[in-house]
Amino acid sequence: MKPIVIVGAGISGLQAARLLEIQGATYLLLEKSNKIGGRVQSETVDGYVLDHGFQVLQTAYPEVQRSLDLTKLDLSYFGSGAYVHQRGQFEPFLNPLKSPFEFFRSIGSGLFSWKDLVLLAFVWFRLQGDVPALDGRKETVGELIDRLGFSLNFKELFLRPFMAGVLLDVSLSQPASLFYFYMKQFMEGHAAIPKAGMGAIASQLAETIPAEKIRMGVSVTGISEGCVELADGERLEYSQLILATEADVAAGLLGVSTSDFKPLASETFYFKAKGFCGVTDYLHLFPKGGRMAHMSCLSKINPAYAPQDSCLFSATTLALGHSAKEIQQELANYLGRKEDDFHFIQSFAIPNSLWKVSDFQDLKEEAARRNIFLAGDYTQFPSLQAALASGRMAAERVVEKTN
Repeated sequence: MKPIVIVGAGISGLQAARLLEIQGATYLLLEKSNKIGGRVQSETVDGYVLDHGFQVLQTAYPEVQRSLDLTKLDLSYFGSGAYVHQRGQFEPFLNPLKSPFEFFRSIGSGLFSWKDLVLLAFVWFRLQGDVPALDGRKETVGELIDRLGFSLNFKELFLRPFMAGVLLDVSLSQPASLFYFYMKQFMEGHAAIPKAGMGAIASQLAETIPAEKIRMGVSVTGISEGCVELADGERLEYSQLILATEADVAAGLLGVSTSDFKPLASETFYFKAKGFCGVTDYLHLFPKGGRMAHMSCLSKINPAYAPQDSCLFSATTLALGHSAKEIQQELANYLGRKEDDFHFIQSFAIPNSLWKVSDFQDLKEEAARRNIFLAGDYTQFPSLQAALASGRMAAERVVEKTN
C-alpha cells in the first residue's frame, strides 16, 4: 500500500503525522535535516539552553490547548507586559489585568497618558468575543496604531517596539487584525518557555510517531506524478502528499515563482553572565534606532536555561549582519555594565524567521491543481497557532480524501 508522504518535520509536519498516526493511516514523514522541529529547535551549549531564535509559547492559542500537554512541558512564564527604555533607564508597562498594583504605581512615569489608558480600555473591549487573526481588511498594524490616537511616547516606546518584536516587522506592515489577535493572546494567556527549551514542543508532538515512520537526512528534490524524487535518486511513490516545508521550498518543488514572497529576518544573540542578572522576568524593549529590538534574561524566567549561579541573556535584532561585539556593547550600555561582564555564546541568524501575510495564491493554486496539500504557518498567518492548525487541517483533508 502506498503511504501518505509528508515532506518536512517542522511543527506543521509533525502535527500532520501525529494526527495520521491517531487515525491509523499509512504514512511516511521525510525530513532533510537530522533534527525535527524546523524553526522550533533548541540546543544545549555548556549547560545553557539556546532556542533557535527568540521564541515563546502562547498558552492561549486554541491549537496549543488542543494539541499539547502543557503540564508535561513544565512551563515558566514571562511577566505580562514589558519594560521599556526611556530617559536612560527601564520603565515598566505591565498588564493592568494581571498586575494592577504594579501598573498603577507606574502612572506618572511619562510613558503613557490618561488618554492612552482610555484608548487601551477601548482596545480591551474590542478584544471581547471572537477576534479573528485575519479579517480581510487592508489596514496595517502601523496604520491602526496611528489611527487609534495613542500618544507619541506610548506609540514609539511601547506599542511599536512591542508589535515589531511580535511580528518581526519594523515597518508594521502586517494586517491590522493581527494587532487585536495577538493582544488578545497576551491579555488572556501567558508567554511561556518549556523547561527544556522550545524544542520540547517538537519532541512532544513526535512522541507518538513510530521511529520507522520518520526518515531523517532525506532531501526531496522533485515531484512527479504520484511520487517524490529524492537526492540519492530514489523515487518514492505516495497515495497523498503533504508539503509541510517553508513557503520557498514548497514553491521550488512545485515550480512556482517566489518573487512576491516576503520573508522576515531576525537574529538572536546569546550571552552568559556570572554573578548578576540585573533585569526582571519581563521582555525589555528598545526604542527605534538601536540595533536590538528586545532582550531578556531567560534564566530569570526559567532557571533551567543556565547553570547555577549564571545568567543567560538573549538579545534579538530584526536585521542580519550585526556582530556579536556590537550587540555586546549595546547590551552592556543599556544595562549599565562593563562589556566584559557578558560573554558571547552563540547566535542564530534566521533569514525566514516568519513570512509576511500573503495569499500565496499561485502556490496554493498549483498545489490544488496537482492534488497536493500544503501545511505551514505561511498558509494562514505567522504563529505556532497557524503551524499547528495547518498541519491538523492537512491531515484531516488527506484522511477525508483517502476514505
